[in-house]
Parts: sequence; structure tokens; C-alpha cells
Amino acid sequence: MTPEEQQEVRRLIDAHEHTLHVCRACAETTRDLAWEVKRGHVPDPAALAATLSEVERVLAELGKIEVAIAEMKAALW
Repeated sequence: MTPEEQQEVRRLIDAHEHTLHVCRACAETTRDLAWEVKRGHVPDPAALAATLSEVERVLAELGKIEVAIAEMKAALW
């Protein structure tokens, strides 16, 4: 494997690792919100607004990852 190929594989692994971190954070936020509601509490509007902002950022990032994956697949096939 050439150094360039190794670098590309490393970049892809890093991207997958980052995606997993994002997914974990989303799952943990969803779990925390569900527990809060289950206990009969309504989250603070400011906390919900912050969560919504982060969700929009994450969704935009995931969209970029989806495009990158589609481009890699197109280049390979």
C-alpha cells in the first residue's frame, strides 16, 4: 500500500470514528430527554433550543458525509 493510500485509509477511519462519536452523542441526548420527560419534567426552553441547534449542525455534517460516501462509491464503481 502506498503512503497516499495509507493516508486515505487513515482519513476514512478517522471519519468513521467521528461519525460514531456524533451518533453516540445524539443517542445520549435522546435518552436524556426521554428520561427527563418520563420523570414528568419539561426541559428548559434554552436547553431545547441549544439541542436543536446542535441537531441541525449534526444533520448538516451527516449530509456532507453522505455526499462524500456517494462520491467515493461513484469513483470506485
